[in-house]
Amino acid sequence: MSIAIQTLLVGEYQMNCYLVENTQTQEVLIVDPGADGDAIIAAVGERKPAAVLLTHGHYDHIGAVDAVCGHFAIPVYIHEADAPKLTDPRRSIATTFGYDTYVRTTPTLLVDNQQLTLAGMPITVLHTPGHSVGSVCYLLPHNAGLLCGDTLFQGGYGRYDFEDGSFSDLKNSLRRILYMHPRMTAYPGHGGTTFAGRDA
Repeated sequence: MSIAIQTLLVGEYQMNCYLVENTQTQEVLIVDPGADGDAIIAAVGERKPAAVLLTHGHYDHIGAVDAVCGHFAIPVYIHEADAPKLTDPRRSIATTFGYDTYVRTTPTLLVDNQQLTLAGMPITVLHTPGHSVGSVCYLLPHNAGLLCGDTLFQGGYGRYDFEDGSFSDLKNSLRRILYMHPRMTAYPGHGGTTFAGRDA
């Protein structure tokens, strides 16, 4: 299996929305469609979307969920602890930044270590709280990478000062993904790629 990852910069904070493609079948997963739904839909092109994956429920990662899911008639996945953010602009910190963001698409709920098979790809859900209580990373097969949302950044890590953030939880989550084996590319919610895991 060959996996290709395309990065789209969306919204005012240049959030990374990823298109994760199984190049054998041209099926695509759309990760964190935070804004600019029309641009995301156009970027998918003739490929076959299978689902939307959310790393967490903050408003800058969910703003185009309804547009994308509605257009392609595909489900959205989110950890059960962050699902309430989809319908509560206060919890999603949308109101903190002057927005009123809702997601009306009913989500499919995830738990830690859940094994998904989407777009013909086996994907492992890793619950990595700290930035938010329901943050997750998605481990791709064949060492293709880790989609890490706002848990890990190039040269740093996510904020933990929001209502359900926790520095203690974030430290434990960072240990989990940084001590995995082997070393792999990590795809964060903002900024350039970095690395997770280690070779020894």
